Amino acid sequence: MKNNAHKVFSMKKRLTWSVVLLSTCLILISLIFSYFESRHEIREVYDARLGQSAKMALLSVPSVINNLDDKVAKKQLSNWMAQLSQQADSQGGEGPTDYGHPYERNILIQYYRDGKMLWSSIPSMTAINHNPDYYGYGYVSHIGKTWRFFQLRMPDSDDYVVTAEKLSIRHEMINELALSTALPQLILIPCLGIVMALLIERNFKPITELRSAISQRNINKLDKIYVQHPTTELTPLVAALNTLLGELDEAWQREKRFTRMAAHELKTPLTILRLNAENAFDAPTKEQLTTSLNHILAGIDRTDRLIQQLLMLARVESVKSLQFVKIELAEFLQSVLAEIAPMALKQDQELSLDANPAVIMGDPALLRVLFLNLLDNAIRYSGKRTAISVVLTESDDHFIVNVSDSGKPIEQEVRDKLFDNFYRANSERGDGAGLGMSITRDIAKLHHGNVALLDHDLKGNTFQITLKKHNL
Repeated sequence: MKNNAHKVFSMKKRLTWSVVLLSTCLILISLIFSYFESRHEIREVYDARLGQSAKMALLSVPSVINNLDDKVAKKQLSNWMAQLSQQADSQGGEGPTDYGHPYERNILIQYYRDGKMLWSSIPSMTAINHNPDYYGYGYVSHIGKTWRFFQLRMPDSDDYVVTAEKLSIRHEMINELALSTALPQLILIPCLGIVMALLIERNFKPITELRSAISQRNINKLDKIYVQHPTTELTPLVAALNTLLGELDEAWQREKRFTRMAAHELKTPLTILRLNAENAFDAPTKEQLTTSLNHILAGIDRTDRLIQQLLMLARVESVKSLQFVKIELAEFLQSVLAEIAPMALKQDQELSLDANPAVIMGDPALLRVLFLNLLDNAIRYSGKRTAISVVLTESDDHFIVNVSDSGKPIEQEVRDKLFDNFYRANSERGDGAGLGMSITRDIAKLHHGNVALLDHDLKGNTFQITLKKHNL
């Protein structure tokens, strides 16, 4: 089976090589463009010089030939060219001399009449191969060299001039110009690579810091990450990681808290169950056996309720957001009262509901737990033949549900601890784990509301639930 996992790569190396290669390609493209552009411009300049030289020669050479002995002219020209070559050779053949520039030996001007060469700027040079009837620019091979020439004829005359220069001169100029342009840029490429590597290493430092900070985090160290050199790109990532770490820490704390709670709360009922089971084994009479078995069943019921409350607490604490649906609150409260009515009938208690139609957004399952917890507490702890009422009203921003009972006033000490986890005010009359009110408070908060115990009045003990209205 093929391994489809992508190979791990270095971002810094890939970015460095990408920038260097891209820069190299751009420099080479620039050099190629410069080379061809320079060649075009040099050709135009040199061609213009050939044309200008031909015009000047065509206008001036006839007077020289007519007014000066041709042999004298050729001899003087030969002397100049010889002295130019001698002096140029002594200087290395590159720089200018008192008699001109060595490059003159690569430039040729020849004057023709009736196809016969009368005068040449290089006396030792024979006539170049050309077509006497041709006009303009062209290329010709002469003495093993390629020449670029320009041919121009005097109007209404058989006289014409051919100006030419070695093509190698142009190539030399182009190559030198290209080399002078390319060499600094070619040297720039490795320098650019070094500079880019240093800059990328420096600018990737925050990523290195982030990697180091993340590597230091573990299940026992989930505190926020701080980067010494924050950047625009990393700041959202660090914020997202810190949010994730915060949620992970909360989940881990909830898990540890739940484990401690479960271990602590289940220890007592399991111990009692064990004692009752031992008493059942040792019961001398049938009545004592029945009593012990009833105690076991009651312990199982209490343990089951404890487990249910622990699971509900874990579920509520782990919820961050809910998918709300529309709920007709009056009908919803009526169904909750109908569900718990059998329990109230056993206590000869009276249940009542006063509610007008009202639609809210909420989680039906959690809201049912909220109202059942409040009604369950009222039924268990208000006493027999009490009245329990549920009244639904509304304000500008909230729906308000009051759950009241006519039982004895709740003591102040109980009021202060009523919403604490595992606090049981009347443990002798209940089988709960002391989590019901805590769960009720958390569910109300998830619905952007609150649960509060109001001061005792003529209606008795009243728990007030406020639930925020939503735009429907």
